[in-house]
Amino acid sequence: MVKNLLLVIIILLLAIVGLLLLRHPPAPPLSPGTGIRPPAAGLPAPPDDGPHPPHPGTPENLKTRRGLVLGYQNNAHLDVNAIRLKTPDEGAITIDFRPHTARTIMNLAPIGDSIEVVTGSRPNDEYIVYQLHRIENLHTHRQADLDALPPPPDVPMNYTAEDFTLHNPRLLTDPYGGLDAIRSDKLLFHFKPGLVDDIAGLIKSAKTITLGAVRRSEDFGFVNIDHDTVYIVLSVTIEHKTFLVR
Repeated sequence: MVKNLLLVIIILLLAIVGLLLLRHPPAPPLSPGTGIRPPAAGLPAPPDDGPHPPHPGTPENLKTRRGLVLGYQNNAHLDVNAIRLKTPDEGAITIDFRPHTARTIMNLAPIGDSIEVVTGSRPNDEYIVYQLHRIENLHTHRQADLDALPPPPDVPMNYTAEDFTLHNPRLLTDPYGGLDAIRSDKLLFHFKPGLVDDIAGLIKSAKTITLGAVRRSEDFGFVNIDHDTVYIVLSVTIEHKTFLVR
């Protein structure tokens, strides 16, 4: 009698479990390498919202051009960051590149040489129309993949900071009045964008300023348009008050 009762209970439990599985099937496993679950059997697939945007690091709208190197341009920090190219179809155009790739590009593409470039567009950046990704000198056949060049460190490793006291400093500003650098003779003291905004008024009004800075290595790949010796600013001291800016 007891055995028959236990058998009935087990059958009822199995029936309940089966009913629950039918109503709530287990989630299918993740598709290998995607991190996405496929739709369960009998359920509609999620709507296709069209092509997905590229990964942030993926170049967009790549185009190959050939032309003659006319010259180079620089940014507000006086670092070379663009090449002027005369093309058969578009005339003279400006192609931007990341400043730390300047030495590679300028060594590969002297003014007057014919080159082939691969560029991408930057539709969300009103200042950058073309962005340089690859370049080849058509005479020497030397080439470079600029996306493969590693970014420079924010501050050089194993650096030795130096102190500089400047009187009536010469300020370099962007078109909106933001501080980019301070220049003294053939020394240029580089501010990272946005890090001195809070003390910009103090710096602009100061007659004497002391900077703690570390020299930027030429191995980083930057090229200063005036061949200044460039320092990265770590601290600013005005009227005995020190502000860390790195």
